[in-house]
Parts: sequence; structure tokens; C-alpha cells
Amino acid sequence: MLVLTATVQRLARLFTHRPLEYLQLRSGYSHQALARAHFLLLLLAVLVTFFLLPAAVFSTLEETWSYLDAFYFCFISLCTIGLGDYVPGEQPGQKLRALYKVSVTVYLLLGLMAVLLVLQTFHKAADLHGLTDLLLLPADQHSDQEPILESEGTPEELAPGAKPPPASAQLNTGSRANYSSISR
Repeated sequence: MLVLTATVQRLARLFTHRPLEYLQLRSGYSHQALARAHFLLLLLAVLVTFFLLPAAVFSTLEETWSYLDAFYFCFISLCTIGLGDYVPGEQPGQKLRALYKVSVTVYLLLGLMAVLLVLQTFHKAADLHGLTDLLLLPADQHSDQEPILESEGTPEELAPGAKPPPASAQLNTGSRANYSSISR
């Protein structure tokens, strides 16, 4: 998976970043509009190339599969759900079975990279449009935090001239808080 991710990051530069920069310089459109159009074109290309066309090929090569069964296999496999209820190349007497299995493996690897590329492009577009800010929690972290244990004060907070408790007091079991002392 690490190799797939690294490969897709390199492909993202080639298929996402460079075309957007080139189109922005040449056309003068805003980066957001170009990113939206680019994402839709990339999504359409991946849908056709890795879902619709392979489903037609699988429904032709696998005698017992309908087009819907083949599309289901493509979707389940490339979304990494992989239920295993449809497995290509398992029919008895299939011609060139070993080559067919290797071809399916290559298709799955390329398809996984394409789906990951679409997801990364969507994430970048969502960042560009500010959609991730809608889904993230606000940055105010102190409003919901309460101290779990009531402290008796740190040595800096003690009254002048007062002695801090001895270090051995922290080791006594009676001085430690237990679960029943935590306010709910």
C-alpha cells in the first residue's frame, strides 16, 4: 500500500498539479473553477476506464456474469471491499487462465492507483474550496477540558512561606485519587 501511495503522489503531480497550473496560466480562470472541472473530468475518465469498460470485458469473458455482476466486481474490488463472492478466472476450461489472472492483477493495481488519485484530487479540491473546514472541529480546545484531579496547588501557587507536601505523600495510596473521586 505504501508503494501505491507513493506512486499516486508522483502521478498526482503529473495528472493534477501540472495541468491545473498550465490551464490557470493559459486560460486565466480561477484556480477553484479549474480544480472543480479537472476533478469532474478525472472522475469521469476513471469511471469509464476502470469501471464501465472493464465491466463490459469481464461480462464478456466470464460466461456466468452479467454486466451488472461485472460492474459489481469492479466496484467492490477497486473500493477495497473485496467480498470474494465474484472471482474472475475460476471457470473450468478457461483459455489462457494464467495470463488472464495476471491481467486481472495488473488491472486491480492500476485501478487502485486510479481510485486513490481521484480521492487525493478530491481532497485537494475540498481543501481549496474550504470544505474541510466545515467538517473539522473548531480549534477551541480549552472549552471542553476540565481538570480530572483537583490539585492542591503547585509549589509556585502555594502561599508564601508554606511548605509543599513531601514527595513521599504522592506515593501513598491514600493520597492518590481513584475513579470514584472524578466528577462526572
